[in-house]
Amino acid sequence: MLPITVAMITFNHEKYIGEAIESILMQTFTNFELIIVNDGSTDKTEEVIKNFKDDRIIYIYQKNQGPSVARNNCILAAQGKYIASMSGDDVCYPDRLEKQYQHICESEHKIIFSWVDFIDDDSQRLKQKDNFAKHSFNHVNRSRAEILNRFFFKGNYLSAPSALIERDILLQAGLFCVTSIQLQDFEMWIKLIKKYDIYIIPEKLIKYRIRTSEQGNLSHPSNYVRANFEQSEILKSFFQDISIEFFKESFGMKLKNPAFESLIEYEIEKAFLYLSHYSTIIQSIGASHLFNLLQDPKILAIAEDKYNFGLSDLFKLNQNLMFFNLKYEKLEREINLIKNSPLWKVRSYLVRLKKSLM
Repeated sequence: MLPITVAMITFNHEKYIGEAIESILMQTFTNFELIIVNDGSTDKTEEVIKNFKDDRIIYIYQKNQGPSVARNNCILAAQGKYIASMSGDDVCYPDRLEKQYQHICESEHKIIFSWVDFIDDDSQRLKQKDNFAKHSFNHVNRSRAEILNRFFFKGNYLSAPSALIERDILLQAGLFCVTSIQLQDFEMWIKLIKKYDIYIIPEKLIKYRIRTSEQGNLSHPSNYVRANFEQSEILKSFFQDISIEFFKESFGMKLKNPAFESLIEYEIEKAFLYLSHYSTIIQSIGASHLFNLLQDPKILAIAEDKYNFGLSDLFKLNQNLMFFNLKYEKLEREINLIKNSPLWKVRSYLVRLKKSLM
C-alpha cells in the first residue's frame, strides 16, 4: 500500500492545473500517487493534464457531476493509506506532503489540515485582509467540543485542499455528500469531529487561490443563497450521533438547563439551541422541532415544568419567526428589483424598502 494518494479534482482549470500538478510532482516526499478527476471540463484542462508524463499520475474523466462525486471517485480509486486533498486551481508548497506525513506518523492524529497562503489569478500572494476568505482559515487548534460548537454557530473554518485524512475514515463516514456543491466538505468535517480529533498544522503548506471571477471560488459570497440552503439541510442532522455528555461539553454555556439528564430534555435543548442561532433559517429548524415535540402531552408537561415553555409560547415564537421571514423575503425581492433596474431608480427602491421595514 502506498502511504499517500493525492486526490486532485478539477473543473475548467486550464489556466491553473499545470501549476497545481507541478507543485505535486515536485514534492520532497515522493512516495505517492496522484489521481486527477476531471469533472467534465469544457476548456483545455484535459489537454494540459495529458501533457504531463509521470507514472504516478492516474487520470479519470467523468461527466460534470460536481466536486463531491469527483472527490469520491478519487477516494474509491486510491491505493494510498492517506488521502491528501487537492484542487486543480491551488498550489502546494514543496514540503507539504513531507511535513504532513511526518506529523501524522509521529502523532495520534488521523485527520490533519494546515494553514494556507492566499494567491490571486496570477499566483501573486494576497494579503489576508484583501480577500473574502480572510477569516475562513488559519485558525488555532481547538478541542473537539470547541470545534463542534464553532461549526454550529459560525460554520466551517478548515481548508479542504490542505487536508490529509486516513482513507478508511472517509469510507466509514460514507464519503462526501453528492447533492451538496457548496458545503460538502463542511458536512464531512461535522461527521468526523463527532468521532475524531482534528489538528491544524500551524504552518502555511498550501497556496489557496482567490479567483477574480465571482464563479471562480464556490465559497464566494455570490453563492450565499445556495450555501444557506445547504447549511440548513446539513444542520438538520447536526446533533445526530452526539452523546449527551459531548453535547453538554460542547454547548454547556448555551443550554437552558446544563444539568438536564433525560432524552426528552435533550431534544428540547436541541430545539432551543437551534433557536439561538444567528440565522432565521436555522432558527426555524428549532421551531419545527418544538412544533412536533410539544404534540406529545408528556413532553409538553416537561417543557412547561422544566423550561417554562408551553403552547402559547410556541405560538408567539412562530408568529415572530414568520414575521421576520416575510420581511427577509420582501428584502430579497427588492434587492432583485434593484439589480435589474436602471441606476436612476435605485434611490426610490431604497426609500420604499426602508419604509417597508419600519
